Amino acid sequence: MIVHPASALFSAAEIVRSLSSRQTPTASPANIVDSHSLAGTTASSQVSISAAAREAARNDAAIRPGLKLSDAVMQWFNKDFSSDILDEAKARLEDIRENGELGAFGPMNLPLLPENQQLLDGFRQEMRELSAGGHANMNEEQSARFNLLMNLGMRLQLVGWEKPMTEADVQREFDVSNAMAKLVHDDPSLKPPTPPERAPEEVVADIQSGKAPAVWRERWSAAGLTMPTEATLLPERSMWLDLAAAAGIDTDEFMTTLRGMAGDLKGQALTRAMESFISERYLAMMETQKAAAALVVA
Repeated sequence: MIVHPASALFSAAEIVRSLSSRQTPTASPANIVDSHSLAGTTASSQVSISAAAREAARNDAAIRPGLKLSDAVMQWFNKDFSSDILDEAKARLEDIRENGELGAFGPMNLPLLPENQQLLDGFRQEMRELSAGGHANMNEEQSARFNLLMNLGMRLQLVGWEKPMTEADVQREFDVSNAMAKLVHDDPSLKPPTPPERAPEEVVADIQSGKAPAVWRERWSAAGLTMPTEATLLPERSMWLDLAAAAGIDTDEFMTTLRGMAGDLKGQALTRAMESFISERYLAMMETQKAAAALVVA
């Protein structure tokens, strides 16, 4: 894989934790991906078991010693953010602090709207043009634009399911994520709690099981939700689509309902509403099946 050395992608949570401890984020070769790796990427390996999710899990190790990020990349975190960006960043940090990191960013890795798929395709095309002469031959300006497009593409795939977006909209989402890191760096009291560390073998076992990860099953049990936890999760696909299907909800209905919810809710509130929707439909489906079975027996 031929890539530009500074083209690493980092999960927002890891960047926040990294900068809050006053470390400089670094990129190791294992955490560098090119434009062909962008499809289906998610910020958390606990949302999907796709190859992209596994790539994101490797990205979460990006604070390990490796290649120092360029000044252009560090400027993403050091820019003068507007007040609305900072307010949104503070609100998201507060949500994480109060409700935990799992589910804090809402559902991710869902099908992009057609308009956003077009935007992503445009990012990829520009990246191919920028690197046509070879990554090593890009000048500083080309390299900076390439790195930005790669990260905007990552961000677009996380949130582009909800509503049509422009590059400026995606840039705003990216700025909010980076502002979170800057805020925590400047005020460590804002640092989100570090989630319990899981052994690598546990993560691998979750992925290989083809079932909902243990951390999510524990979350649903604590919330009193009945979820189709034995549903098989398909590779290269969001966990949420498979859970919805197992609850008798087709993709179109699920996405339409979720977009309606997103008009009023975000973050943990949106994740919880989505989980409740799946749970309620799953319970209703099981009751219908139970009643039908009773009629057959009778």
